[in-house]
Amino acid sequence: MLTQIALLLLKTAISLWVGLFLFRWYCLFIKLNLSQGVGQFSQFIYKLTDWAVLPMRRVLPKSSRFDLACFISAFLIQLVGILLQSLLVAGHIAPFQSFVLAFFELASSALSGMTGLLIIFALLSWINVNAEVYYFLDRLTQPFLALVRKIIPPIAGVDISILIVLLLLQVVNIVLANLRVLALSFA
Repeated sequence: MLTQIALLLLKTAISLWVGLFLFRWYCLFIKLNLSQGVGQFSQFIYKLTDWAVLPMRRVLPKSSRFDLACFISAFLIQLVGILLQSLLVAGHIAPFQSFVLAFFELASSALSGMTGLLIIFALLSWINVNAEVYYFLDRLTQPFLALVRKIIPPIAGVDISILIVLLLLQVVNIVLANLRVLALSFA
């Protein structure tokens, strides 16, 4: 029972940190200024991620679009979480398997985060919401939706791009889960 409680708390904390690091990385990747429109939220993200990102930026190069410090921080937090989970459950650590699993868990977290953003964006598009929040969510989801809208424009005024992207994300998640099993069988 105590192990289950510890695992729940550990997984929750790891998911939160990884999500924050990935969100910060994604916003920098799509060149979205977090301070515009959602200042309090951006301060929350910066205060909870600066402890790892700022020291890493001194060592790792930052390109104009790919912030390696945020990405590596997310990966390392995921890896530490998997190592601790392995220690709690199995009583030992398998470094190579944990490294492989951390990669797949990070990708799965990114897919889950994008799925959540798309669902929130779809729900908020049905109601009258603060224009700044709607604009912010639109900017976050636009890179994925624009690709689909180029291929399938709105049909009779109905935009089904969110449904298609959600379906594609689920397909990628299935492929990722099968690749994870395959990769761990070789590890």
